[in-house]
Amino acid sequence: MRADRTAATPVIQHVRHLIAQRPDLPVAAIARHAGVASSTLKSLLSDAGRDQTGERTVSPAVARRLLSLQVADLPCRERGYGGRSTDAAPAMHHVRALLAAHPALSQAAIARAIGMSPSTLAAALHDVAASKPRRIQQAAARQLLALDPDPLLTAAAVRRRDTMDLRPVIDHLRTLQLRYDRASCAFIAHTAGVNASTLASALLDHSRNPRRGINTAVGRQILALNELPSPACPRRTQVTDTGLLRRLRALCAAGWTLKDIGAAGGISAKTLTAFASTHRPRGTSALRGAVLAAWEQLSHQPGPSPAARRRAQSKGWAPPLAWDNETIDNPATSPNGIRNPSHQPPWHPDLLRHELRFLTRIGLSKAQALKRLGLGTRRAHRILTHPALTA
Repeated sequence: MRADRTAATPVIQHVRHLIAQRPDLPVAAIARHAGVASSTLKSLLSDAGRDQTGERTVSPAVARRLLSLQVADLPCRERGYGGRSTDAAPAMHHVRALLAAHPALSQAAIARAIGMSPSTLAAALHDVAASKPRRIQQAAARQLLALDPDPLLTAAAVRRRDTMDLRPVIDHLRTLQLRYDRASCAFIAHTAGVNASTLASALLDHSRNPRRGINTAVGRQILALNELPSPACPRRTQVTDTGLLRRLRALCAAGWTLKDIGAAGGISAKTLTAFASTHRPRGTSALRGAVLAAWEQLSHQPGPSPAARRRAQSKGWAPPLAWDNETIDNPATSPNGIRNPSHQPPWHPDLLRHELRFLTRIGLSKAQALKRLGLGTRRAHRILTHPALTA
């Protein structure tokens, strides 16, 4: 018998006892509740029913999971097929102690050892740490409290041969996040074809123990990723918070509500309201990406809300066509078609005609355009017909 295998006979006898006690449950249900592949359990039972020249063996992890399963742990109709549960706190405290005593151990390795989902274990640890009530299956709690870390540490040492240094992967992740707005680790993992929880778990383990690596295949997939698709968008270093606020106000002036803008950019209207109402607004990476995405989508078409348009007009907000890409992010610039009261250069007929054409093209009437330019009807008429009288 191999050193890393154990005799299957006690395991098979125990499973047969469970089946005898619960003949209503299929073998697949018992396997699923023990965290074992149903094909593995069926193979064990099938081989036990045939004459074998040698004794069947099984891995210690499978044997431990099946032997720890009791009749009371099996699901039944009265309990909603959920089995018996218990307070998770003692088991979670034990897991915390194991992780603190053995930095080479990972949460994922502990979860896999007892057949629990890594996300379930992470959620239970989080809730217990936050003093929230949390219950887990009795069988899982028993296995966690009886867990021997030595086999896990041995397995981790073997697995390290299939891992690579995580530092280049982390550096590449940060480079992508600096190049793209809205590029989260989960989005990068999804684009690279990597399980997001696998990457998050590797980053968490590395933060605890810098010697921890990442699976070589996973690391290479992330390192091979150089371009990100939408909704990530290239980070524009010249985009300022002033430019973001101007874009937001311009979209409102075009008739778009904050709810419309948030839906187009994938962000809540509440977040946009908080940004726009702050005395000195500062845009996060997510907000930058959302506003820029909404700007690309909505700035070339009128919005459906007359109320948003009227409110923006009452506040003097310039519409999208009043801004150029080269000037919108410069706090010292003013929108096209809007006169600065502190600086009134002489009017010339060609300039006035150009401004009027621009303002009427964006939807203003001639009277509204003249009001925005700070001109009355009579003066505008004099400029257009008698330019020599208006120097």
